[in-house]
Amino acid sequence: MNDAKEEVRSKLAIEDVIGEYVQLKRSGRYWRGLSPFTNEHTPSFFVTPERDIWHDFSSNKGGDIFSFVMEVEGLDFFGALELLAKKAGVDLTRYDKKAPRDLGQRKNRVIEMNNIATNYFMHEMTKSQTAMEYIFKKRGLMKATVLEWGIGFAPENSGLKNALLARKFAEQEIREAGLIGARGGEMFRSRMTIPLRDSQGQIVGFTGRIIGDGEPKYLNTPATIVYDKGRQVFGLNFAKNAIRKEDFVVLVEGNLDVISSYQAGVKNIVACAGTALTRDHLKSLGRLSHNIRLCFDGDRAGIAATERAIILAEPLELKLSVISFDIAKDPDEIITKFGAEKWLEVITKNTLPAVEWVIKKYCVGVFFN
Repeated sequence: MNDAKEEVRSKLAIEDVIGEYVQLKRSGRYWRGLSPFTNEHTPSFFVTPERDIWHDFSSNKGGDIFSFVMEVEGLDFFGALELLAKKAGVDLTRYDKKAPRDLGQRKNRVIEMNNIATNYFMHEMTKSQTAMEYIFKKRGLMKATVLEWGIGFAPENSGLKNALLARKFAEQEIREAGLIGARGGEMFRSRMTIPLRDSQGQIVGFTGRIIGDGEPKYLNTPATIVYDKGRQVFGLNFAKNAIRKEDFVVLVEGNLDVISSYQAGVKNIVACAGTALTRDHLKSLGRLSHNIRLCFDGDRAGIAATERAIILAEPLELKLSVISFDIAKDPDEIITKFGAEKWLEVITKNTLPAVEWVIKKYCVGVFFN
């Protein structure tokens, strides 16, 4: 990938890319600004265009355009390369002999279909009194939150499929995007829809929460060429700036826990997008902060998930802790019943280092009973 890296580098000015994240001012041969990694008040962040490098004296970090994007976006090298290639208009599949020639185009078409689906679901929500009552009254979501997160409603018909066919998308494409099933029926029916986004905010899939009776309660987009549930961290695109600022992230079980917390003003919170926690999830979070606080439900499944997370994190040099509470069944209920201040108190004061949590849970009774 060295050739691809150099082509991307040649087409992008480092000061322009970094200028999207940092307000830079020219200072002789350099560009200067406030560090995006610390809360400094005197600019100590420098960009040197003639050498294509940057250095942040406040955090003692530095490197090239790729290392900057890796740091600020919490990406690995290939994620940064992909993001910058998109900015530069470089087709990376030309450099990957194993990739199908049309892979980049196919990915773009899936993203386009997902954008169309999001707009369709949001429009259908406004036509359903049942959906409106569930989303705004029962779930307590505000209009601004619904618009920002792209929340909508999938009706019990084939309107989305027909809309996509009318826009010249083939049925096979729609199926491969995870929007219809093997038999041609729409994937999401009678469900509140929540877009799943990658770390840059692109819509890569959906989760649907049933409104009324029905199983399963939650339904997620299957694996596609743009969506991998083992890597996807729900809400990361909204949370990454807050995670970096607060230097810790709260990892919860439910997507609606994330949205409720974000709406309440506690934004350094993410979820695993309806799947079991993986090492890749933890790695993605660890690039933004080594301090990860697990806040899973207190039932048997939640405890098992906490134990699994502790095992997964062991080789990753993370500072793992566990948030415990018994005043509600989940974070969403804490916020609904007690408000944002109580939720903030829980995540800051009801925290134990993972090792202490294990000892307290399993050893106290053995030694003291």
